[in-house]
Amino acid sequence: MANLAARMMTWPQYLLPQQMLTALAWRLSTFRAAWFKNLFIRTFAGLFHVNLDEAERNEPEQYECFNDFFTRSLKPDARPLAAAEHRLISPCDGTISQLGRLEQGRIIQAKGLDYTAERLLGNAEWAHRFENGRFITIYLAPSDYHRVHMPMTGRLVAEHRIPGQLFSVSAATTRAVPNLFARNERMVALFDTEHGPVAVVMVAAMLVAGIETTWGGPLDRRPQQKARWTDFDQPPTLDRGAELGRFHWGSTVIVLTPDDFPDWRESLAPGRRVRLGQALSD
Repeated sequence: MANLAARMMTWPQYLLPQQMLTALAWRLSTFRAAWFKNLFIRTFAGLFHVNLDEAERNEPEQYECFNDFFTRSLKPDARPLAAAEHRLISPCDGTISQLGRLEQGRIIQAKGLDYTAERLLGNAEWAHRFENGRFITIYLAPSDYHRVHMPMTGRLVAEHRIPGQLFSVSAATTRAVPNLFARNERMVALFDTEHGPVAVVMVAAMLVAGIETTWGGPLDRRPQQKARWTDFDQPPTLDRGAELGRFHWGSTVIVLTPDDFPDWRESLAPGRRVRLGQALSD
């Protein structure tokens, strides 16, 4: 179980007005006054050691607002993709929180804590497709690139938008809040691939003003009260490495693969840094 320090750091989040603070963060991040956004970007980049040399625009003055900077694009050669024989690639930059196999439909969150795939995905049929399959959870820090890309080529079957809480997804909170990823707001995308189903889950968190997808149009900032399903009559196919979405402020990505999918590479472990395009399986 979480240690006392982690619990003490986390319990105030139950009392905080999560939606109000997130709405305030959105207003600040989209404020376009040049003096404010330039100072905000420079301070943030310095504080979190953001590597602007790899961005297509590397000067604060080139961004319309902080959010434009936070969701920045990278230079075309900044994230080369692993060779094609590696079936699955990392969908984002970040740090591995946990990875492994689902056991009796359950996913490890932290030592002593787990949650069900059914609750995460919001659908029993979808969860059944990943029974005894594999999962990897990747945490995106403030300094990371915050666009999410396809781990392999796939046809989008459906999207499930699930409302929820906005707890932080920091390491301390992950060790202290039960069912964290299955209780926070999230976007679940299910893909059909040549090797079976693959699910990509983008989990929101406190101050994450929204999850935007490439197929969903402009970001909708209205608080979501009910789960929303989207089935596609003409499902789009996204190529391996293609952008599928982005976080407006950062959070966590979870990828699920079926039972007969290759295992994660032995070099991967909790705490290990990964970059977009890096091989996750052989």
